[in-house]
Amino acid sequence: MALHDQSLELADPLLDDDGRLRRTGTLGTCVAHIITGVIGSGVLSLAWSVAQLGWIGGPVALLCFAIITYFSASKLADCYRYPDSVNGKRNYSYMDAVRVNLGYKRMLLCGFLQYLSMFVTGVAYVITVSTCMRALLKANCYHREGHQASCKSSDAFYMLIFGAVQIVMSQIPDFQNMEWLSWVATIMSFCYSTVGLGLGKGKFEGGITGVRMSGPAKKTWTVFEALGDVAFAYPYTLILLEIQDTLKSPPPENKTMKKGSLLAIIVTTFFYFACGCFGYAALGDSTPGNLLTGFGFYEPFWLIDFANVCIIMHLVGGYQIYSQPIFATFELWFARKFPNSGFISTFYTMKSPIIPSFRISLFRLFFRTSYVASTVGIALAFPYFNSILGVLGAINFWPLAIYFPFEMYILQRKITAWSREWVALRTLSLICLIVRNVGTAVAHIITGVIGSGVLSLAWSMAQLGWIAGPLTMVAFASITLTSTFLLCNSYRTPNPEHGPHRNRAIQKSNCYHREGHKALCEYEDTSYMLLFGVLQIVLSQAPNFHNIKWLSFVAAVMSFTYSFIGLALGLAKVIGHGYVLGTIGGVSASSAVEKAWLISQALGDIAFAYPYSIVLIEIQDTLKSPPPENETMKKASTIALSITTFFYLCCGGFGYAAFGDATPGNLLTGFGFYEPYWLIDFANACVVLHLVGGYQVYSQPLFANTERWFEKKFPRSGFVNRNYELKLPLYSPPLQINFLRLCFRTVYVASTTTIAMIFPYFNQVIGVLGGLNFWPLTIYFPVEMYLKQRKVEAWTRKWITLRIFSAVCFFMAIFALTGSMEGLLSAKLS
Repeated sequence: MALHDQSLELADPLLDDDGRLRRTGTLGTCVAHIITGVIGSGVLSLAWSVAQLGWIGGPVALLCFAIITYFSASKLADCYRYPDSVNGKRNYSYMDAVRVNLGYKRMLLCGFLQYLSMFVTGVAYVITVSTCMRALLKANCYHREGHQASCKSSDAFYMLIFGAVQIVMSQIPDFQNMEWLSWVATIMSFCYSTVGLGLGKGKFEGGITGVRMSGPAKKTWTVFEALGDVAFAYPYTLILLEIQDTLKSPPPENKTMKKGSLLAIIVTTFFYFACGCFGYAALGDSTPGNLLTGFGFYEPFWLIDFANVCIIMHLVGGYQIYSQPIFATFELWFARKFPNSGFISTFYTMKSPIIPSFRISLFRLFFRTSYVASTVGIALAFPYFNSILGVLGAINFWPLAIYFPFEMYILQRKITAWSREWVALRTLSLICLIVRNVGTAVAHIITGVIGSGVLSLAWSMAQLGWIAGPLTMVAFASITLTSTFLLCNSYRTPNPEHGPHRNRAIQKSNCYHREGHKALCEYEDTSYMLLFGVLQIVLSQAPNFHNIKWLSFVAAVMSFTYSFIGLALGLAKVIGHGYVLGTIGGVSASSAVEKAWLISQALGDIAFAYPYSIVLIEIQDTLKSPPPENETMKKASTIALSITTFFYLCCGGFGYAAFGDATPGNLLTGFGFYEPYWLIDFANACVVLHLVGGYQVYSQPLFANTERWFEKKFPRSGFVNRNYELKLPLYSPPLQINFLRLCFRTVYVASTTTIAMIFPYFNQVIGVLGGLNFWPLTIYFPVEMYLKQRKVEAWTRKWITLRIFSAVCFFMAIFALTGSMEGLLSAKLS
């Protein structure tokens, strides 16, 4: 097993300049990883956000958040290498970049926020998949029995199924080996987004100011909530460096990452606009929170089933995207802690007739299986814990997505304090802190809308309106890209270049198709969470990011698929209406305060749609060099963020245009569309597959760091260090596995599954956690590392810009966290 600290001769053409196996990641794989992490099931809620914001605020919000995300990602990408972003020493993960640039203490804070975010993201994916599968059955039930039929089912079974899939997928060694999964997840996201966009009656509804409310206060809160949904649609900065670490060099990784981020944001923003705007245009003020599972549409049930299937497939990859960094971190720690342990370090080659052989160890098998089991177990135990997750998401968003990237960028580039660039960055960070996290918190506490992703952006667009919605989306994409670029350059030191609800949605869609739109189609989530957990236990055995390239590609393909579906459904509904719904101001509210909270929620959803910075370094560590990894990572970030922003704008805009003020929180699982149920089922299946990959993308860094610690702590332990080759008939080369990896990853997956089962509505907790994590991981650490690595002098223009940017994002996070807690208390006392 190749570890970060191994020393090998560079003369070997199979090795990179750091002695590790040569990275093979390209701009395409980088974009696939980013899209898998960025475009999530949340795209279907963008129509509701657009409905709340109106025809002006909605699109403006989508554009603004996309721009912010891109800007943040670009800064983070430069932190991959230190001190030079092209020739410096590599930083294999977000934590490595923070440690080198900002010191050990802030690294501990960053690691805590990053891994907590990735873990709860895995729990949220389990819940989302189970809900989607249940919605699929419900759609078929309504179609078969009628819309008034009682269609109910349990989530536990679907959670277990998803868990089983993720257990298998978690055995993918690393990001490098899950490219295919990201591609599949990307395609699936496009499919279900297209379904959500295409479902409609062909008329334009909605107004300039969005959904009308009973009072100004209610309208204000709804607008904040919509902004939160939009903000949560751009969440990938927390895994940006992990993705950048997969890129080959030359060209420089940071340049590739920036290009990838730009492309991905453009694509996702397009889909966000399509789903959000067309959803609002089709349904107007009645736009539901989820166009698919909210059952604004009962027919064609087959199309809704198709969309839910796409979501499921997308989430399969998405789960891995956010799990692989965890896997890599823990496994590397164990490998270093127990270098002589055969349980940890002995790998076995697994050969499979379908997939390439891979290496697996008993420790990887145990650890990743446990990890998946834990996520499934939590999902089973807390299936109604979404409010707490929303608060957690609000807490995590600003530090991870804005603060750390900006701080690292300022330090690495040695930006002088109070210089123009320094002031600009500090101002942007402060704005993000105040605005982005406010929306995040409200989104996940008040309405219980599930986290980030393209499918929730239509609702966010509805809350913001036709001006603020797109602008907000672009702004957050830009911030994320900026943070990404900062983090990309922290990969090498000192030189940056050298130095679950978806399975349930499918059942629900089929139920409505079978029983009618009034039928009572309810299904329990536990079984779906368990299934997802089992799947993630398998996938978690992948050694590291390098071994899950295929998974990221699959997830990326799935994301494109369900995003296209959501987009197409919204467009079809607008065409059926004959006019566009929604208003300039978004969904109306009863009072200014209520509208403010809705706007904050919409901004939060958009902001959280770009979360990959926490694994950016880990991804960048898979890249081959030359070209420099930071250049490649920047290119990839630019491409990926451009693509995702494009999809975000399309899904959000078309969703809002289709549903207006009635835009649902999720275009697919919210059942703004009932028919064609098979297409919605397919989209939800794509989402599930996407989340399978996404789970691994955000888990692998945790796996790697934990296992690496054990390897160092117990260097002579065979349990920790002895690897065994596991040959699979459909996979080549043999899979390397050890007992530590097997046990630890299995426990990890089991814990996420258990939490998802216990708290199936745990997304509100993620909202709070995201609020806590966003600023330090996405803004603060990247900015600080950049400033230190580039030796930016205090009070120079660049130093002032980055400090202001970080400060603005910090205050946005505080504002969001306050609103999240208020919403959580209100929901608790109501």
